[in-house]
Amino acid sequence: MDTNVLTVAVLLLAGALALWGLFLMRNRMEQKPGSLLGIPHAMRPGSPDSTLEGPRLERIQVGGFLFTLVLAIFIPIYWLPEANRQAAFQERFDEESLERGELIFSAPPPLEEDPDPVEYKAEERAISLGMACANCHGGVDEDDPAASAGGGLANPAYVDPVTGAEIQYRAPPLNTVFQRWDEEVVRFTIERGRPGTPMAAWGVEYGGPMTTQMVDDVIAWLQSLPGNREDPNDAISESCREPAAGTSAERRCGEEIFQARCAVCHGPEGSGKEGLGTLADPWFQGKALWKGDVRGMDERQHFLTIMNGRRFAFMPQFGESPAQGTPVPTYPLTDAQIQAVMQYERGL
Repeated sequence: MDTNVLTVAVLLLAGALALWGLFLMRNRMEQKPGSLLGIPHAMRPGSPDSTLEGPRLERIQVGGFLFTLVLAIFIPIYWLPEANRQAAFQERFDEESLERGELIFSAPPPLEEDPDPVEYKAEERAISLGMACANCHGGVDEDDPAASAGGGLANPAYVDPVTGAEIQYRAPPLNTVFQRWDEEVVRFTIERGRPGTPMAAWGVEYGGPMTTQMVDDVIAWLQSLPGNREDPNDAISESCREPAAGTSAERRCGEEIFQARCAVCHGPEGSGKEGLGTLADPWFQGKALWKGDVRGMDERQHFLTIMNGRRFAFMPQFGESPAQGTPVPTYPLTDAQIQAVMQYERGL
């Protein structure tokens, strides 16, 4: 049992016992004639001044002094450790949120037709909370948290609403999702889904099963994964920090940066949703950039799209100074790096 709850319970019990003791003591005292005759207090003669201003007044003053003394001692004793107590509460709440978030992300354990009550009780919480995000985005690895939510194929397979064909769709890894997005967009995506992809709306306000608290818990758990606290630009070599325009190194750096920052959405070859949709060549959620698809934009539009992104259209911003009203990304690319990526994409 929580020590704070136990302390409060003991104090309440002690106070109740003290009040009962006073009540019993007063009942055992010799009753006055007015009480024996059943005369109401309001109809009895009042006490003389010698009584009111003598021993009775002194008893009231002593009682008031003792009560004030108890409060003067109790309040500092209770208040001084309050900061530590609140910090402990916050730590406990955070731990419970991470535990719930992992259960919500995981697939619920299978339930037999006639389960043993003891076994069911042990798995009841996982069964009731499991939303099976892991079916598409990768499972939970207790031994290596960095490998959790590492992405995978949509399960069940995505059915193209136009052709009716069954498509193998690459669900993005979520152990690096905060390298690409801020919390607002992650919450938006979970609650409202991504039209045209297997990502359904999960928020209860949009027809899904997840309450706001459940979404909060999943986001907290994802933020705790090691990959979401790492800088993706660390994977880019030092020579590609400021690639020179018009050089052979520009295309090499463009490809390197593309694989580190862009391939997770557009595919390693920039195929997007133009692949075969098979296990070996699945669809990706990003726009197809290969075979000249991206040349529908001029270079200025292309550069600004990478820099400013398309917020809530699921294209993150990468520029150090994106358009007004667009949050600055946590891990931006320099203008030279964006230029190199643009030239690489236009050459696919």
